[in-house]
Amino acid sequence: MKLKNSMEQAICLLIMIAHSDEKAPLKSYNISKSLGVSDSYLKKIIRQLVVAGLITSEAGKKGGVSLKKNPDKITLLDIFEAIEGKEPFARATGLVERVFSNELKEVKEQKQAMILEAFNQAEKSYKEKLKKITLQMAMVDRNKKTY
Repeated sequence: MKLKNSMEQAICLLIMIAHSDEKAPLKSYNISKSLGVSDSYLKKIIRQLVVAGLITSEAGKKGGVSLKKNPDKITLLDIFEAIEGKEPFARATGLVERVFSNELKEVKEQKQAMILEAFNQAEKSYKEKLKKITLQMAMVDRNKKTY
């Protein structure tokens, strides 16, 4: 499975907001410069995060983006679902039925179910791991000295 580039950008965006020294909303223009993406592209990512309830976005001179939840309450799964969506990784499209029309129906259904179940189990495991990692865990502790 390949993640969209916007997944990494969303994580960086959220960390930047959480680390904001001023604790004031960050301007999308400044964030887009830091991430090296266009402001219009970044606003699409921001919109997805707003719809998911992870951040707020206010227009105007004193506006910008802010976290809606504490970093320890935002999981990688929350971010993943905001950017990638909640659709299952795999689903039947009817292709097996069309391509193997001469095969026994119950055999086709059984084999297709076996394959889909393997993908469903992999997806479940993947999402369980993402749910265990919070944004807070991904952030650098700026109070710790590094040598």
